[in-house]
Amino acid sequence: MTATLSPLTIDNVTQFGDMYCIFPGSESESVATFDVDQLCDIANHGMSQGVSGFIYTRDCVEWFDENEDMIEEYLSDWYFDNLNERNYLAAICNDTEPCSIDELKTKMVWSYVELRAHDILCNIKHPDFY
Repeated sequence: MTATLSPLTIDNVTQFGDMYCIFPGSESESVATFDVDQLCDIANHGMSQGVSGFIYTRDCVEWFDENEDMIEEYLSDWYFDNLNERNYLAAICNDTEPCSIDELKTKMVWSYVELRAHDILCNIKHPDFY
């Protein structure tokens, strides 16, 4: 089944044909560009499945440091709008043990990418996602 792609209207996401960049303008923009199948895998199975460019802590820390404002604003808004959660950091770092700043940055990047994948798939009404 083929999805009909409509123009994307989600803030901070750039569409290149059948590819979607969730960190437009970043130094490693091509790494953060996914096709619909990859977005489905991310939305359905999460980032812990091993998404190239987002596996190692150092890579995720770099993504966070380069896009901190965009990530924090998006996650803060998303957690409040969808879960009425004001303390989104506690929701993301929900372990019983405190996590390090690098672990928190990794969890925030993974959460951001997973939620963006979901947003894009909902926006284009992809049939394999529903």
